[in-house]
Amino acid sequence: MATLSTQIGFDDLSGACAAHGLRIAGVCDVRGDDSLPNLASLVLLAPSEPGFWGVFANSAEYNDGFEHPMDRWSARVIGNLSTECGGTLYFPFGGAPYHPFYSWALSTGRVYASPLRFLVDHESGLYVSFRGAIGFTHEIADPRPVLSTPCAGCAAPCLTSCPADAVDENDYNVPKCKSYLINATESCETFGCAARRACPHTAKTQRPTAHAQFHMRAFMGA
Repeated sequence: MATLSTQIGFDDLSGACAAHGLRIAGVCDVRGDDSLPNLASLVLLAPSEPGFWGVFANSAEYNDGFEHPMDRWSARVIGNLSTECGGTLYFPFGGAPYHPFYSWALSTGRVYASPLRFLVDHESGLYVSFRGAIGFTHEIADPRPVLSTPCAGCAAPCLTSCPADAVDENDYNVPKCKSYLINATESCETFGCAARRACPHTAKTQRPTAHAQFHMRAFMGA
């Protein structure tokens, strides 16, 4: 792990993230972005499946019984990573100011808008999500190739797989989704959103059922 006096590179940061079940989902070139003054690169961090759940489920935050365990885990773990490598923290939770993670993700060249307009990538499909981001004053060069959208040539089963008929290319009807889930006994409630699971790239993520159930409980409690 680099120290504050060392400019950390992609490989070292990737290795440090992997130790916590995280992966670098993409890197944004933010030079000249007035909303991120003095920064050159913004690194978006996502869960790395299936190892992420094992790390999180054994954490103090998951087991202490208090609210928002994953957000608190992210704040601690990514906060420590940022401090150790001399970065600036950004989170997709915690209230205003709300950071534009959606547009940041699109600018990485590795994450795309799906037919549902939910974000999608090659590693996690429609389960791609972000636990935080770290900004750096120096360039973090992503050695991986820019990827075309994983939706190219896909029959888009995500558009036709929602049992509640709550999602399409124009809208996500959250009340309709939640109304279905109140009475559901399996499928989405147990295994996670059926529309997201229908994506061929989601199927590769091997997200544990306990992880899917955790997010569905959090969604219903929102």
